[in-house]
Amino acid sequence: MKKQILNLGKALNKAEQKKINGGRPIKCYSNPNCPPYGCCIVRGNICEVIDENDDYCF
Repeated sequence: MKKQILNLGKALNKAEQKKINGGRPIKCYSNPNCPPYGCCIVRGNICEVIDENDDYCF
């Protein structure tokens, strides 16, 4: 049973993991789904503003 569970799906590369997890914070203006200000995390097509002052972006 354990081998069957461990064999489900495939391993994801870093780019695929970032798509699922939202990746790191970005400057909102760099994504068309986001407002033109602040620092955001994008998950799929949803943009979440985490800091309007842009203090936490890399």
